[in-house]
Amino acid sequence: MVDTLLSLLETSEASFIAGLTLSHQILTFKNTIVALTDEVEKLCYLAAHTKAPHAPQLQLLEEWCLNNNLKKFRRKLCVDPDVFTSLIRKLENHPVFSNNSHNPQLPVLVQLTIFLNGVSHYGNGATTEDITEWAGVLIGTVYNCYHRVMIALLQLHSDIIHFDPMEPEDQQEWDQVKQWVESRSCPEWRGGFMCVDGSPFNLFQKPGWHGEGFYDHKSHYLLSAQVIILPHNLRIIDYVIRVPGSLHNSNIFSRTRIYRHPETFLGANKWIWADSVYPSLPWCVVPFKRSSMELMPNVHKIFNQHLSKVCI
Repeated sequence: MVDTLLSLLETSEASFIAGLTLSHQILTFKNTIVALTDEVEKLCYLAAHTKAPHAPQLQLLEEWCLNNNLKKFRRKLCVDPDVFTSLIRKLENHPVFSNNSHNPQLPVLVQLTIFLNGVSHYGNGATTEDITEWAGVLIGTVYNCYHRVMIALLQLHSDIIHFDPMEPEDQQEWDQVKQWVESRSCPEWRGGFMCVDGSPFNLFQKPGWHGEGFYDHKSHYLLSAQVIILPHNLRIIDYVIRVPGSLHNSNIFSRTRIYRHPETFLGANKWIWADSVYPSLPWCVVPFKRSSMELMPNVHKIFNQHLSKVCI
């Protein structure tokens, strides 16, 4: 009889402990559900989210190519169609544009288009919202396109930005740009097949270190860049970046590879076009400067007018 009572007490105690453990687990589970519910309510929309209106205009690029409207094509992407096609060939096989996801990426052509449109504009014309409406994609897609194209371009940098007159492809382009310059000017100017100009990059605010060095003559804090291009298709062949904005364009130009080693790019009777702030060198032709004391001779005006048809 005593043994039976002891057995019942042990069973009751075990059941009681098990019940307490189960109650504790249920309470913990309930608290976890409440905490997760709070997180969901904080992070997610509680009302139906309507998509922003998009008006994709990518088809206009193809139409402009078919109609040979290069001015409008350049205005959107800042390159000629042949340069754009060349970039597609170089980028399309890069592994960054492939994945194993069930949601395939946009074609490389579209991703490069979004990237070029974004980096070739500034201010209100370069906002993510404007680009999403223009391309008909979501904001996250725009950022992904920027990220992928930048990775591919940086890894293929030397294959994309270069110029060697000894290479057949560059030799062919050399002949094309000389023909273009001749059509805009005269046969004697065929040797001027490159242009140089500066481009500022505004900073959000004055840098904490050596801030005055970034202050330019237009009262902006910025970085300066020098870009050397082929004028017939705007292809970049040399550049220098990350220079404080207080430096003069001619000073920044002296840091480029073409300035230090002109023989690498230019042969005999070859030169580069520049504006009046650059130095006049045997291989760097600049327009005549207007004097504050006397009128510019007509022959100088005519020279400057024809030079502008090549450079601008």
